[in-house]
Amino acid sequence: MLISEKGTYLGYATAHGVDKSSGGFPQLVIDCEATHMYDPEVEEYIEIDPAILRAWLVLYGKDQKPLFNCDAAKKVFGWDGLSFQTLAEMDISQIRFMFRVSENTYKDDGSMQIDGIDLDSAAPVRGISSLDTKDLQSLDATFGLAKVGKKTEPQKPAGKPKPPAVGKASKTEKAPKTTKPKTSKAPKTSKPKNDCAPASAPPAPATEVYEAKVDEEEKTGSTTRDDAWNYIFEQIPERALSTDGKAVAWTEAIEKIHGGPDDDTLTGEEWFKVQTLIISETIPF
Repeated sequence: MLISEKGTYLGYATAHGVDKSSGGFPQLVIDCEATHMYDPEVEEYIEIDPAILRAWLVLYGKDQKPLFNCDAAKKVFGWDGLSFQTLAEMDISQIRFMFRVSENTYKDDGSMQIDGIDLDSAAPVRGISSLDTKDLQSLDATFGLAKVGKKTEPQKPAGKPKPPAVGKASKTEKAPKTTKPKTSKAPKTSKPKNDCAPASAPPAPATEVYEAKVDEEEKTGSTTRDDAWNYIFEQIPERALSTDGKAVAWTEAIEKIHGGPDDDTLTGEEWFKVQTLIISETIPF
């Protein structure tokens, strides 16, 4: 007898194999024999007459990346994921597992299909799932959504643009010092050597000393993850580096500075180095 009603079932594999999908991807094919069906009214499984339905579970997708069915096969059947031949030759007939059945409405066919498999101890009713803090932060960095945080918390990036802002202001302030010696140089023609020296020599060293200080400050410092991200968005315009480009640069910089992914253990000094590295590689000073 075939399964004719959608729902959550417990059962066994009467036969299985590994085949190719219509798109050429590896898939696990299982004849699932149901022995119990979940009854939401009594909130427990009830025994039923054995009924069978075939499952086609595609294991890998584009770019040879494993799909959730691949992880499920490892979890349910103890497959190590190293060989499709091993999976095909495994004896899984004594392993009870859970599978969900839904109605396939493709071309108004109305047949039943198995959406996926899980451990027999898994929750029969699907609840709302959400990633933990670490994974959510990773999503923010990958898809550039940390930029939204800049709009809702404008006070965060206010402190970080300080080095560039001070650099611009200092150059404007030093301009009058350069012009003063030039205006006083003309009437003192009898002492050209003494007048020329203060007119041209002081400004250059002053600028060089300041720039060296700024450069030194940029190499050392401390900041937070959010402030570093917001600062990068403030300093690098979209035309210079797209949002996706910033996300890629962000991940690569963390790998270089921290020696691994963002695992919530980066120090304030490391976040500062991440910020500085991305800025220096995108907008060389």
